Parts: sequence; structure tokens; C-alpha cells
Amino acid sequence: MRTLCKEEKKKLKVLADDFGLLRRKEVQEIIENCKSYAEGQRKIIGVYEAVYMH
Repeated sequence: MRTLCKEEKKKLKVLADDFGLLRRKEVQEIIENCKSYAEGQRKIIGVYEAVYMH
């Protein structure tokens, strides 16, 4: 089972911060538990869409 390296987590945190989502609990959990950068990115964008697009 793969886990994210520090650099990938950092990039996801920057992405979440750019979207104004970094402080959300579910986003923190995504960053800590996802298996790849792409998975984390997809889930963070899903949170963004749920929060801002609906």
C-alpha cells in the first residue's frame, strides 16, 4: 500500500489552500489518507464542487 511522500502532501495542501478548503476536516483527512496525489486532487476538487458549485 502506497502512501504520499512529504512533497505530494505539501502540493495537496497548497491546492486545498488555493481553493480555500485547507481548514476543512474532510480535506485534512483526504490529504492524510489518500494513496496518490491524483486521488487526493480528485477528492479535494470534489469537496470544492460540493461546497462552491451546489
